[in-house]
Amino acid sequence: MLVSIFEYREDDATESVESQGSVEPDRSPADYFSVDDLDVDEGWERIEQGERTLLRREIDVSEVTAISVPRNDEPTEPDEVDTDQNDLPGKPIMLRKEGEEYFLQNAAVIEAQDRNP
Repeated sequence: MLVSIFEYREDDATESVESQGSVEPDRSPADYFSVDDLDVDEGWERIEQGERTLLRREIDVSEVTAISVPRNDEPTEPDEVDTDQNDLPGKPIMLRKEGEEYFLQNAAVIEAQDRNP
C-alpha cells in the first residue's frame, strides 16, 4: 500500500536571516560530520497556524502493510509523546513495513491506496 502523510514540527528559527549573495560551505555535511549516510533535513515548508509558524513536509511511503492511528478517546503512552509538542497538528501514527514498525509523532494521513486490492 502507498501512504502519503503530512508530518509537523515546530519551526526552529524565530527570525529569518537574509544575506547579500549566497554563502557556500567549504565542506559537505557528510565530510564535516564524518558520516556517509546523513539524514538531510529537506522537504520542510513553513506554514502559518494562527500566530505560530510550523514546519510541514509530505512523506510518501510505499509497501506499507498496516497503518494505525489512535482514536480521539484512546490514551497514548506518556513516554511516547513529547509533551512540548502535543499541541501540534496531527497524531502519533504507526506504519508497518516489511515486518518492522515505524512511528511518527505529529502526523496526519493524507491518503492510503492499495494498488492491488
